[in-house]
Amino acid sequence: MTAERKKAVLVLIATFIIGILIGALATGMFARKYYHGRDGFRMGRNEIKDERRGRLANKIYKVVKADSATIRLMKPIVDETVAHLDQVEEQSHKNAHDQLDSLKIKLRPILNEEQMERLEKFLSFKRPNREERRERDRD
Repeated sequence: MTAERKKAVLVLIATFIIGILIGALATGMFARKYYHGRDGFRMGRNEIKDERRGRLANKIYKVVKADSATIRLMKPIVDETVAHLDQVEEQSHKNAHDQLDSLKIKLRPILNEEQMERLEKFLSFKRPNREERRERDRD
């Protein structure tokens, strides 16, 4: 192998290794930023709600281009509204579960035992939330 050919192979290998390193580092930074909290630590359910609440409030302040005095006046109203939205969301989840239970009761006389088991399994399946998917993917 000539010296030029060796040099070309080494440059290709070095480029490949540098690309792998950059890809790994960029992926790690992306995951830390988007899948974890600000400090890179996982957040609990209440922390996620608080962060979502803060993002909504900040977005509203940004849209109306509020100054600090206006923000002070708006904050109690925005916080109250966001708390009400959280209650609406929780009530909606409860209503959805009640409707699914009603569906099972109405379909029980129509379906045979095997079909009912399949329906039970389908309706009892809980979609994993973001944190549960992250844990599953990590294992």
